[in-house]
Amino acid sequence: MDLSAGANTEESGLAARRAAARSGEQAVVAPVVGFDEFYSSEYLGLVRLAVGFVDDPRRAEELVQDAFERTLLHWQRVRTPGGFVRQVLVNAARSELRRRAVSRRKPLEPPSDVEPPERDDSLLAALRTLTPRRRMAVVLRFLDDQSEATTADLMGCRVGTVKSLVSRGLADLKEALEP
Repeated sequence: MDLSAGANTEESGLAARRAAARSGEQAVVAPVVGFDEFYSSEYLGLVRLAVGFVDDPRRAEELVQDAFERTLLHWQRVRTPGGFVRQVLVNAARSELRRRAVSRRKPLEPPSDVEPPERDDSLLAALRTLTPRRRMAVVLRFLDDQSEATTADLMGCRVGTVKSLVSRGLADLKEALEP
């Protein structure tokens, strides 16, 4: 079973991917021994990625836990666990954003005595202004340091679409972040 793709420690794996992207080569990282090591090496990076998708840290952790649960269920058949868990996470984030869109169409009455907590993080606020597809493309490309081809695979679209989404998303972010 080939476990080397996508299974790495956060620091060395990210550095290896960046160096490989600059040189145009395939990143070579140490193989993972088992699921526990894979989980501990990928967890923080996936939570950061999920927060970028859904902008709610608690919900992001739930999505990551669900993605790892599904990965564990299929562990014996998964050839590239890093890619598999990211694809599961992207699909879960899409479902979450779809659910939110539906719930906005049918708004529920919030309790009158409870106010939702406000986050004062300017980047998350700016990411919220993007459309879900632009947000997903920008987060995958720059927060998770994925290539355009990998981002296209994860999003289920063409590389040209990713380029367009990222370009427009960055322009929207620039506009949202300028004072």
